[in-house]
Amino acid sequence: MKTKIIKNLLGALIFIFISCSSTPDSSKIASLAKSWVTSSYESKDAALKMVTENMSDDGYNVGARYVGVGFNYNSDVMETDGMIVTNVIKGSPASSVIEVGDKFILVNGVLVTKKSTEDGSLSFRGKPGVPVTATVLREGEEISITFERGIVEPTYSKQQIIENILDADADNWSENSRGYEIREVVADASKGIVYVKTWDKFLDEVSGLEAEALTLIRFEFDQNGKVLTVGNMTESELVLRQTGWSITR
Repeated sequence: MKTKIIKNLLGALIFIFISCSSTPDSSKIASLAKSWVTSSYESKDAALKMVTENMSDDGYNVGARYVGVGFNYNSDVMETDGMIVTNVIKGSPASSVIEVGDKFILVNGVLVTKKSTEDGSLSFRGKPGVPVTATVLREGEEISITFERGIVEPTYSKQQIIENILDADADNWSENSRGYEIREVVADASKGIVYVKTWDKFLDEVSGLEAEALTLIRFEFDQNGKVLTVGNMTESELVLRQTGWSITR
């Protein structure tokens, strides 16, 4: 009987130890989430170091949903290299017709230039279900494609996040920032989740006007305290109204 009680106690202690070891420490994950946000404003090198060292290898960024096509390109080299597709989002309208390496020439008859990409005249965004025609250069051949705008739910792997950071211009990393504050950090260690509320002011690239917004960033951590997912919600409509846009349906 005595032996049985001791075994039961040992089993309970082992269970408690395993349970505790699989739950990330609240203060640590809160501190890491705060440092992650700070690094994103600080510099290219700081952001790269943070993601490389503190994101799980199977971690990913959850992007904001939008109505559009579903591909990415490097805007920093747009002026010299043009709009070349660097990533196609899985399950997006683009996934069945666009390939990585495609270079956009025309979109709905509008020539693709740095100016037309910045002023919104290329018609990638708009009402869902509306067909868009384009001409792309693929392996030296011009090809006509057609797709319909739809809801895009983007996710980006750790490797894609690192590549995006590497492609960015270090000298211009924070050139549009006009200041930021971390307003609140809330952690739930039992679920491995942290919310960070930030305020920032920035220069809008299209209008050249200053705007400000609150952003709620959600972090999910694995049992080793590494970032598993990160995504944010921001006041995009407020930003548009501050920079002179009229919101219509």
